[in-house]
Amino acid sequence: MKKALVSFLFVLLAVSSLAAADKADKQKTQAIDTTKVDWLKYDEGLVKAKETGRHIVIYFTTSWCGYCKKMQKETFSKPNVIKFLNDSLVCVKVDGDSKHELNVDGYKITERNLSRSEFAVTGYPAFWFLKPDGERIGPAKGYKPTEAFLDITHYVKDSLYASVPFADYINKGGYKAWKK
Repeated sequence: MKKALVSFLFVLLAVSSLAAADKADKQKTQAIDTTKVDWLKYDEGLVKAKETGRHIVIYFTTSWCGYCKKMQKETFSKPNVIKFLNDSLVCVKVDGDSKHELNVDGYKITERNLSRSEFAVTGYPAFWFLKPDGERIGPAKGYKPTEAFLDITHYVKDSLYASVPFADYINKGGYKAWKK
């Protein structure tokens, strides 16, 4: 009986170890989701940017905006855009009609008021770019095709706004010419 109990415990331990190892292997090989942009709420994005040192792109949108839907379908669905955004920037989505309340360091504001009062968004889609500490760099208004959007986001990510006028950056070939 004692021998049977020891054998049972040994088998149980072996099975447990194999299950744990299998779970760890699956977690290691599980790929990051590259099928969609990892959008955060504004307050969450500010925190993440400070933690990671990444610039912020804020996407102001609404449910009724036709060009926002086009942006989603034609630009934010491209694997190279998704990968770049998820790997390089903190992506924030703000619904310009939402009454969802955000808490920004104790200051409470709805997404709607953030759009209109704080960022003066008057049309959708609209984008704002911020430094990792939350300091504003500047806006971009309207629908952006894939290449134009990548030009802007690379310009921000690489902090070129501090040394190169955007027109010069574009005239010299945009992000494709400036790749490191």
